Amino acid sequence: MVSIWRLKKLCFVEPVKSPSFGFESIEVERKVQKRQCKEWRCIDYWCWVIGYMCTTWWFLSLLYGSLPATLLGFEAPLSPGVRLSREGVTALHPVVLVPGIVTGGLELWEGRSCAEGLFRRRLWGDGFAQIIKRPLCWLEHLSLHDETGMDPPGIRVRAVPGFVAAENFASGYLVWSDLVENLAKIGYEGKNLYMAAYDWRLSFQNTEIRDQALSRLKSSIELMFVTNGYKKVVVVPQSMGAIYFLHFLKWVETPPPMGGGGGQGWCDRYIKAIMNISPAFLGVPKAVSNIFSTEGSFAFVRAVASGILNLDYLGRQTLEHVMRVFRTWDSIISLLPKGGETIWGDLDWCPEEWNNCDQASDNTFKSSDKQKSWGCDSANFNLSCEAVWTGYDEMSRESIQKVAKKKAYTAKTVFDLLNFVAPKMMKRAEAHFSHGIADNLDDPKYCHYKYWSNPLETKLPDAPDMEIYCLYAVGIPTERSHVHNLSPSHKYNSLPIQTDASSDGEEESLLQNSVDGDESVPIVSSGFMCAKGWRRQTRFNPSGMATYTREYPLKQPGSLVDRSLETGASSNIMLNVALIEDVLLVAAGATGEDIGGDLIFSDIMNMSQRINLRL
Repeated sequence: MVSIWRLKKLCFVEPVKSPSFGFESIEVERKVQKRQCKEWRCIDYWCWVIGYMCTTWWFLSLLYGSLPATLLGFEAPLSPGVRLSREGVTALHPVVLVPGIVTGGLELWEGRSCAEGLFRRRLWGDGFAQIIKRPLCWLEHLSLHDETGMDPPGIRVRAVPGFVAAENFASGYLVWSDLVENLAKIGYEGKNLYMAAYDWRLSFQNTEIRDQALSRLKSSIELMFVTNGYKKVVVVPQSMGAIYFLHFLKWVETPPPMGGGGGQGWCDRYIKAIMNISPAFLGVPKAVSNIFSTEGSFAFVRAVASGILNLDYLGRQTLEHVMRVFRTWDSIISLLPKGGETIWGDLDWCPEEWNNCDQASDNTFKSSDKQKSWGCDSANFNLSCEAVWTGYDEMSRESIQKVAKKKAYTAKTVFDLLNFVAPKMMKRAEAHFSHGIADNLDDPKYCHYKYWSNPLETKLPDAPDMEIYCLYAVGIPTERSHVHNLSPSHKYNSLPIQTDASSDGEEESLLQNSVDGDESVPIVSSGFMCAKGWRRQTRFNPSGMATYTREYPLKQPGSLVDRSLETGASSNIMLNVALIEDVLLVAAGATGEDIGGDLIFSDIMNMSQRINLRL
């Protein structure tokens, strides 16, 4: 109202008492001022539009927050924690939460001069205000050393400890907060609930070498076991946290110095169940695009890459800088597809059994040169015509053309491509991770930690009483392959290849490359191990521990007050009521059979049968 009143004052001229000989000039001046007030610029209209939108959103939020418990005869649904508490369900087993990639907060402990005043301030997971204030400084401090994968000289960024590390990823984006709140409703608190925060940028073994994160997780589980009446622990990993904890299972029983020295039987003694939420056990195809062109890193990045990020005043410098940072994070390497063509298919078949499986949709990654390549004009950029920098090395123009000439890369051959375009990153990958299938799991080489996060190259612990759950969403189109083109302009010399996000119905359109999943992880990665790989007694599960597959069909909320069992966004599956209820029941002592065993809505069982893996 104050702004509107000021605007009125500017546009209104009070009548002035004056002699008759000056009246005409004043009247002319008044008309000129009125005409000037009416001449609005485009930015004025946009400011008003944004203002109306913000006001409307604020009003709707206020209205929603002040709604009574009952509205028009409809009762507000009870949260799972409140409802189960009224039914007599109480806390029994201690619970350990293991966050996934990017959802844990990171704070600064030592930095360069540009980060003055940011000591112990969050650089990641707190609204990202520092991106706007000092973007290059922010990127520099989130980067790791490109050879060691550890801290760069003079920089120390560490994981935020405690529940605040991952309850809310950013303002308004909930991760663990709903689950933690519902656990509290049945009696959980600090003594029997623990958030195992770690620096998700590092390779899994490096989290132990630098921060002793695995040792602290082992000690916390043992302490909670003793202080809670010798009750076994229920572990709830999410996304990449599932393969991080898989690494821990092998580490904890391995003798020092490589392992934690817990000995055989440690897991059977201390762990009741592992409830993996949206597990990326066999990797995600978009991790390839993360390394190759960065545009697959987040859905919103690629969504705007063909628009805003291509504008002349921004250019693709944003993606260039982001690519440099991402290629220092070993955690992305852990998410590359595992199992090769045996799991993901080749040019002739795929487990999803599409009718056009021999065309665009069967490949984890595709490149295309259908768009016109940029010309060679050394006057337009600093690098010579023969060199194009892609993050670490200079690649000749002939090399870039060679990459584009090969039309299709499968889950097996794509590693040759990544070794070609990101050699330093992939050199670290070979030291810390493996993505194949073991022929003989008794081979001594599989005692090395590089194999521990790959479920196809390691055994589950000898823990017949332990249970493993695969809990994930279905019903949302999820990326399985990508199409990349040579950039149409010579301006983007540091990022010569980009994702083709066209939706014009062509054969290689990204819209044809989606499968069932939770928007981030295809169901073959989330569900195969519980559906077949670990099912009953196999060479990957020698003790025959019970595994359960629980799927949750998700849909978008139908209204502001809709909170049905199926609501919740893909990466917000943690808000799903049915999933929260399952976790609470198991934590309160229920077994997989008690909560109904398998709950399957997708084609995961048939897909698993089509995958010819020796068990």
